[in-house]
Amino acid sequence: MNTVKKALSVWCDKAWLAAVYALGLAALAVLVFNWGNLSAAERIAWALAVGIPMHVFEENTWPGGFFYMNNLSFGSQEPLVYPQNRATNMVTNLGAEIVFVLIAVRADALGATAVTVAVFFGFVELLNHTREGIGMHRRFKDKGKRTIYAPGEATSLLALAPLSVFGIVWLANNAFEWTQVLAGLGICLGVAVLLIIVPFAFNLRVKSKTFAFKDAGYFEKYLG
Repeated sequence: MNTVKKALSVWCDKAWLAAVYALGLAALAVLVFNWGNLSAAERIAWALAVGIPMHVFEENTWPGGFFYMNNLSFGSQEPLVYPQNRATNMVTNLGAEIVFVLIAVRADALGATAVTVAVFFGFVELLNHTREGIGMHRRFKDKGKRTIYAPGEATSLLALAPLSVFGIVWLANNAFEWTQVLAGLGICLGVAVLLIIVPFAFNLRVKSKTFAFKDAGYFEKYLG
């Protein structure tokens, strides 16, 4: 392994997580110390920038292993390797957090666009994690799995989905142009395509062992 690839592998292992969590703490500081001066749209956007690192923590640090479930749902024969690996994981999550922080910075001007991003993202995450959790229960129930819980479900349900509800209430009580909503949906589509689909498609071709995960996290106990 050359020096550049080795350094990138180290970054894609745990180091990038520190960057995401630092951004989350910074967003939390903005939210807490400026609460009284923030508009409702700004509060929702900054709360999303806080919620994403919480979600990433559950998926990747404790209990971790979201990628394993996700790769199985894509039909992967090597769920430690593809389509999601440590490199795509970094691109997706760090990239998304940077996008959401930038949206939060401009949330007062963006208005319904920023709120739509929070609404869409929260509900999609809840639906996706619930769907995949049900799939993992079916897959591992003979090995002792008794619930549909899977990494990411708790923060989807308790943090991101309530934020979506607050966003819908905001949209119901504030005037907005539908072009703003379409712009928010466009941002979500851009995140999905550029930060998820494209990296996944690339790794589906190369199936990089260099950036493979080392264990299945939460699901490790069902693999013995």
